Amino acid sequence: MYGKEVRERAIEILDAGAGHRALAAKLGIPEATARQWARAYAAGGKDAVLNAGARHRVYEYDVKLAVARDRVERGKTVREVMIKYNVPSESSVKAWCRLYRAKGAAALVDKPRGRKPRSQKEQ
Repeated sequence: MYGKEVRERAIEILDAGAGHRALAAKLGIPEATARQWARAYAAGGKDAVLNAGARHRVYEYDVKLAVARDRVERGKTVREVMIKYNVPSESSVKAWCRLYRAKGAAALVDKPRGRKPRSQKEQ
């Protein structure tokens, strides 16, 4: 939604030590967006802000489980676990925590995607 120029300016502002509220005010963007960018920047640096959503990263089960446990059981903040485990996506962290709370550790196991292969009998 926001172009490269806006994101580059955001990096300059974050580099200068500004927080998400100052970032939002200077760029005229919603505070929620500024907060996501600030967290992504803290976890993954400038590339995390410039390339947000451009590529889909796949995380190992152990990383997802550790993130969820630190957040849910140990009370760490979203920002803390993003930085600790180098996960620049706030939405991924929140989704893993929702799954973990609802269905436990087994819910974090990747499931096969796509169509099931047709059996020999169906062909």
